[in-house]
Amino acid sequence: MKQIERILCPVDFSETSTEAFDYANRLAATTGAELIVLHSFDAPALHGITGQDRPADPLLVRRLEAQTSPLPGVRIQRVLHAGLPAETICLQAEQRNCDLIVMGTHGLTGLAHLLLGSVAEHVLRHAPCPVLVVRGRRANEPPLDKPLMPPPIVVHGGPGSPLA
Repeated sequence: MKQIERILCPVDFSETSTEAFDYANRLAATTGAELIVLHSFDAPALHGITGQDRPADPLLVRRLEAQTSPLPGVRIQRVLHAGLPAETICLQAEQRNCDLIVMGTHGLTGLAHLLLGSVAEHVLRHAPCPVLVVRGRRANEPPLDKPLMPPPIVVHGGPGSPLA
């Protein structure tokens, strides 16, 4: 297995994104990998290369700069890039030779997922490297008590059977 040298962690500053950043941060500290924190923003009004890394809202720059590691030795590179989040994540992972993407998902299912689409699902299907998805839990979501599985089937072989 290839060693993890670069971890891409897309952030949208949501609670789930923060959980994914914390997880990626611990992974980077454990593996010695560089952590690349990416925020994708809406494309500037004037399309061109000059505005792809400069969002119109300076608050985005400050929020991204606030993504720091409390763990010693974690190298963080912060990237702002204009474009659709799912496509930007896959493109940046490829261009920066990332070994792993760690990202959050809002866990939408059913009709909401069908109408809104899913950045995480697109990244899972198109990323050039493995993707670890951190799912946020809603505050009122009860934990699973125990797995809903049928009891195991026990098979006994007859005389001379390898199952005997």
